[in-house]
Amino acid sequence: MRRMPRSASLLPVALLLWIASTAEAAPSWNVGYRTIALQDAVTGESFPVALWYPTAAAPASLFVTGSLSRCGLPAIVCRGIAFEMPVAQNAPVAAGAFGVIVVSHGAAGMALLHRDLAMALAVQGYVVAAPTHPRGKGDDITGVGVWVGRPKQVSRVIDAVLEDGDLGAHIERVRIGVVGHSNGGYTALAVAGSRPSPGSEAAHCRTHPDDAKFCGQGGAATREAAREVVSVPELRDPRVRSIVLMAPNAVRFTDDALARVTVPALVYAAEKDDLTRVQYHGERLAKTLPRADCVLVKGGGHFSFLTSFPWALKIVAGEGARDPDGFDRDAFHQVMNREIVDFFNRTLQPGGDPLSRNARPRSCRAR
Repeated sequence: MRRMPRSASLLPVALLLWIASTAEAAPSWNVGYRTIALQDAVTGESFPVALWYPTAAAPASLFVTGSLSRCGLPAIVCRGIAFEMPVAQNAPVAAGAFGVIVVSHGAAGMALLHRDLAMALAVQGYVVAAPTHPRGKGDDITGVGVWVGRPKQVSRVIDAVLEDGDLGAHIERVRIGVVGHSNGGYTALAVAGSRPSPGSEAAHCRTHPDDAKFCGQGGAATREAAREVVSVPELRDPRVRSIVLMAPNAVRFTDDALARVTVPALVYAAEKDDLTRVQYHGERLAKTLPRADCVLVKGGGHFSFLTSFPWALKIVAGEGARDPDGFDRDAFHQVMNREIVDFFNRTLQPGGDPLSRNARPRSCRAR
């Protein structure tokens, strides 16, 4: 049997330890938290967005459900069925100027799946916005709602943060990045300037019958939805200056399209990922993106990039809560979160690390 990751109740302790270990390297803040609701430009559907941001207010444990509502039950119950975060809810934003990071989840995901990364970024001076992407007709694997809707939703989230009456005045508009997992990785690549090609997934699956799990996702409904995508408009958002991709879906793009991504990219591929397999996604991006660094996570699986689930929700989450045998998700996140903060600190600063191809190996480096 696969070993379950340790309880998410350890996350507040891990976050505080991480803050303490980096206190001398950079200023840190407490984490404020609130939510907003936006409207999808494609379908008109409303979708929620979680916001984490620097604040001087003292944090307290907050238990939030997947719908972003507060758990009103006793703490001992909420700890098992809701997501716990040490935050200052609805607190005022700290004085200062901050970057913006949008986090895009994978198919069937939600805003809170990367909350530990969001809090790690917030304490180091970033406003983090994570939408729960609309499901549309219930299919958030492919179709117009994903190919076009998701990137436009990310741009709408950026608009909303910049226009926000409390946050907008604190934003450094040249410091905007995107993080994406799985289909969220597709989303990040699209807003960074790579135009997807309808039919590319079908072509991949005809050529690579060994990629059974990826090609089987969604079955006939997915193939039917893909046929709705006749052409894809321009999705690039020039405000996005840097991206992080976790187990990304890269087969929707040609090599020429990927070569048009000029912003720095940090790519994470998982050694035991059987959904977005390394050779078809991470390694391909390492070879084709002009300014990419790729990390191969030894022993990790496709869902190892998600924050650990509360104990009761592990049953509901199923595969999303499980890791390959012997892999420690919480320990990995402590390392990965530091790396991502450092990456954005370097690449979103004027004259930051260019991540030029000449300086980087064109393959994923194992760790």
